[in-house]
Amino acid sequence: MESPFKYTLIVSQYYYSRHFFIVHHTHDFLEKARLFAAELMEYKRSGDNPRPIRLGDLDPEWSSGNIRGRYNINDTGDIYFIQGNYANRLMEESWEFRDTSKRESRGFQSKQVMQDISKNHDRTKVRAIVEKHFEIA
Repeated sequence: MESPFKYTLIVSQYYYSRHFFIVHHTHDFLEKARLFAAELMEYKRSGDNPRPIRLGDLDPEWSSGNIRGRYNINDTGDIYFIQGNYANRLMEESWEFRDTSKRESRGFQSKQVMQDISKNHDRTKVRAIVEKHFEIA
């Protein structure tokens, strides 16, 4: 099915850390998003989580095949897929997430949380996973 969208904002959240990527939306978005989400969740879990991977809103059981404006996955950290036709609008949306991260990171942060973010939410590694499945706009 042809998508009415041109771009997707991907937000990967882990504690107060968030990474944002605007990617080109393609006809096989749902398939790519499912593969990407599973790989990112495996990385963020660091291999010690025995729970099965659940794709949240992307699960074929809950997806009609029509592309929705937003998909959420709640796991070890969250993943958001926000659709749009204008990269500028999605960029502005990412700024709201960035501001939330700044607010949440203020004050005391335990050493363990900071170590977990460093180990399980490294921007370079998250970007490599994004680029494996999508073309960054």
